[in-house]
Order: sequence, then C-alpha cells, then structure tokens
Amino acid sequence: MGDSFTAVPSAIAELGSQFIDEGAQLGQTASGFGGNAFQVADAFGLLGACDGAMEKYISMAQATMQGLEQLAQLWEQSGEQLIGQAQAYQACEEAQQQRFRGLQENLGPGAEGGH
Repeated sequence: MGDSFTAVPSAIAELGSQFIDEGAQLGQTASGFGGNAFQVADAFGLLGACDGAMEKYISMAQATMQGLEQLAQLWEQSGEQLIGQAQAYQACEEAQQQRFRGLQENLGPGAEGGH
C-alpha cells in the first residue's frame, strides 16, 4: 500500500454535522437528567442525612452532570473541527484542479490526452 489517502470532504462535513447534532442533543438530555436527578427530597430519609449518603449522591450527580456537559461540548467542538477540515480539503482540491487546468492550458491543444 502507498502512503496516500483519499479524503471525501462532503462525507467529513456530514460527520462533523452529526457530531454537532449529537452534542446538542446530549446537552439537552443532560439538562433534563439534571432536573430529575436532583429532585431527591425525602428519598434518602433520616438515615441518608445521618451517614452523608445524600451529600455523596448530590456530589456524584453534579460530577455526572459536569461530565455530560463537557462531553456535549467536546462533540460539538469536534464536529466544528471536522467541518473546518473538510473545508480545507475542499479548498486544497480546488486549488490543485486550478493548477492542473493552468498546466493544461500552458501545454496547449492536445495536452488533455497525455501524449
């Protein structure tokens, strides 16, 4: 195998859009989870207050929320980077096509055939 690869900018941009969409959806889902996760009221009862279980649960829920929010942001940032990379690939491809056309024009008629 050679040391080259082919990039398909439209597929990379589509993947980036999916990352952004999923990150936004995760962010919304995390907000809903957070709203429900902290509604514990009397769930732990008197025993929970005595042994600190409720505080441990709230601390764990807060850490989980923070992690989900960070993951959603990471997915969105990754999507933006993928879209930027797709645009860079597309620009490079267009520049190469222009150079190739310029070369063909400089070579004159019949250059397209490669002979």
